[in-house]
Amino acid sequence: MAGNVTLTASMRTNLLQLQSTQAGIDKKQNILSTGNKINSALDGPTSFFAAKGLNQRAGDLSSLKDAMGQSISTIQAADKGLTSIDSLVDQAKGLTTAAYAALGTDAASVATRKSLAAQFNTLKDQIDKLAADSGYQGKNLINGNGMSMDSTSESRAAVNTITGVDNARVTNVIAPDTYSIRIKGDGSVEGKTADISKAENKHGLVGLQLSGTMSSTLGSFSDVQIEVRGANGRTRDFIVSDGNESRTISYFDNTQTMTTNLATPATAGNAQTSGVNVKGTVEEGDIFSITVAGQTFSYTATAGDVAMGQTASTNVANQLAASISSAISGGRLQGKDVATASVGGSGTIILTGEATAGEVRDFTVTASTTNALTKRISESFASGTVVSFTVDRKLLEAANNQGNGISTIEKKVDLQIQVTNSNGAQVTRDGMSDRGDGKLTGGEQSFTFDTGTVRLGVDATTIQQAATANCSANIVTKQISDATTSNDITVQLNERNTNSITVSAVNLSTSGQGLRMDGAQNDWMDRADIDKAVAGLDNAKATIRSASQSLSTNLNIITTRESFTKEFSDVLTEGASKLTLADQNEEGASLLMLQTRQQLGTIALSLANQSQQSILRLF
Repeated sequence: MAGNVTLTASMRTNLLQLQSTQAGIDKKQNILSTGNKINSALDGPTSFFAAKGLNQRAGDLSSLKDAMGQSISTIQAADKGLTSIDSLVDQAKGLTTAAYAALGTDAASVATRKSLAAQFNTLKDQIDKLAADSGYQGKNLINGNGMSMDSTSESRAAVNTITGVDNARVTNVIAPDTYSIRIKGDGSVEGKTADISKAENKHGLVGLQLSGTMSSTLGSFSDVQIEVRGANGRTRDFIVSDGNESRTISYFDNTQTMTTNLATPATAGNAQTSGVNVKGTVEEGDIFSITVAGQTFSYTATAGDVAMGQTASTNVANQLAASISSAISGGRLQGKDVATASVGGSGTIILTGEATAGEVRDFTVTASTTNALTKRISESFASGTVVSFTVDRKLLEAANNQGNGISTIEKKVDLQIQVTNSNGAQVTRDGMSDRGDGKLTGGEQSFTFDTGTVRLGVDATTIQQAATANCSANIVTKQISDATTSNDITVQLNERNTNSITVSAVNLSTSGQGLRMDGAQNDWMDRADIDKAVAGLDNAKATIRSASQSLSTNLNIITTRESFTKEFSDVLTEGASKLTLADQNEEGASLLMLQTRQQLGTIALSLANQSQQSILRLF
């Protein structure tokens, strides 16, 4: 065709060779730039798709490895919380040891145990808070499975309607149960025999007794305290206390006196007049003596005399004057030199003698007082308690420290709270029991069963009303919520989801569904209460140990699988690379060879074109 350029056969051959070489150069340059000898299915479909499958599997495994890493962090967070909880349990165990060392019934020991019990409850609360704070990304492996048990609100309300009872509840609920609560007793009061004996010996008391009936509106389980202050020959103060109510009685002041004076001496024909003055504070039991003309008259002041207050001296003087007058008219002084005995103002006894003309008829008068040897004390308190005793002065002064000091008498009250569960097991707290042996008092009282601990707030001031009426009610526990698996974590271990491991959450709260670590009971008043706390701590330690072993095993499995997944993913990636990656050295050498061949082809094409160029020489 006109206008077309026709190449010679040699030129066409060289041109095709150059084109082929250029294509080879382009391919090698692409390989060197990407690093892959297989960049598409066109480069090698078998290797391309095989490498793609290996890379996809490696990518899936990498995603699983990231999920495993998050699961490991979740387990590690739980382990941190578990370790801290274990430390708090050890601290709580130390508190029980200290409580065992303070098991005395004295006020200091009781206060110490009460303080330790409060610290125990604080640690218990912190354990629950630690368990709740140990979650990671919405999962908490140590905060339970969601199951909970509690008493019903209706049954709690029914118990709280009993007079003197409030805040009824059941803690550490392990299984459903029904508890029957009954209050009984007549409220009669008595003192602990051993305490009474100690107080009598310490203060020189006789017939010490606590009696009465607990008040229905101002009742009290408080101990009775007797304190003695003073010294021999001085006023003695007896301070008797029942709870917050106190009485102070002062005795043995030695201020009572009797003095004599000769107002008018006897002379011939004139009668003698003598006075005997009774003064000072007169107390029941004080002895007043007058000796007239060798005859002694004594009178012991009575409670009636003392009750008259300012006229007590006059009362004593009247009694003595009456005795002397009776002796003058027909007794020991009849025919003696004393004619009359009367009482003047301010408790003064006036003795007048006989008058005989030409004769001096005088008589002798002496007087003395003796402080009371015994004093009877009886004090009533608003709680219904009556404290009565007789003070023997000689015993008081002979006692150690002259009888001074404080004695505490444990009050026993005939009141009892009985709690019985559905299996017939019964736990009681009795106001007649000794302290440290299930004694009923005011405040919270605990009753422990295998299924839970019944707790009642007891108002000592009004509980007698419930006892009088023999009140009773039931408190019922049941399951409040079902167990869930919301906190469990499932970890996939291969890309086909045919291998997985589930880490189940455990309950390390102090509830009955967890550690079964109940709060301190009855302020650790009883040794049995401390024993129950120790048993709860032992169970908690065993539960924590089991949970720790489970978490450790699961952590080791997942950690091992994470390492395997990473290494296996590397193997897959390396295998894919072997199918697609180019040998840079080889490809570079091949490119250099192709470039050399291209230069040679250009030279060959130039030589082939020389025959055409020779025509130009003709012109």
